[in-house]
Amino acid sequence: MHWDAVAAVGGLLGAVGIILSVVFLAMQIRRNTAATQSQTYQSACSALADFSATLGQDPALCRVWRTGLSTPQELDDNQYHQFAFLGISLFRRYENAFYQYHAGLIGDDFWSGHRNILLWHFHRPGIQRWWRERRQTFSKAFCDYLESTKPGDVESAALIPESK
Repeated sequence: MHWDAVAAVGGLLGAVGIILSVVFLAMQIRRNTAATQSQTYQSACSALADFSATLGQDPALCRVWRTGLSTPQELDDNQYHQFAFLGISLFRRYENAFYQYHAGLIGDDFWSGHRNILLWHFHRPGIQRWWRERRQTFSKAFCDYLESTKPGDVESAALIPESK
């Protein structure tokens, strides 16, 4: 028997095994990445939906939020603090979505829709007042992004009806 031939066949089988292992690992990484992106998307959607549900379930809280967005001077101190806490809650959720988007865990499609609502909120008079008081509690990248936008950056001015 030719030991050189056996060694060559063994080397070839070893190389094929390594290639198959690398292909298998690449497929597993791709699957894991998709699962992580899906989980991040679900988490971000749930967080933002929970905020809306909280407002929708409490008419008084909804009124504080809507009044605070357009005419915060009409709120008393307790209502303004309630509005401020709601702002922190909402903008923390958006800051997380912003971070996940820039980390590549949330896609362009998700971000573009939520970006519009974020910017719509950000450019409301009450949020502008609140932002000046609270901006230092958010990441520099998030602050820089929001402050680089203008009201005209929102793709649809009719996203949410104005308070009356």
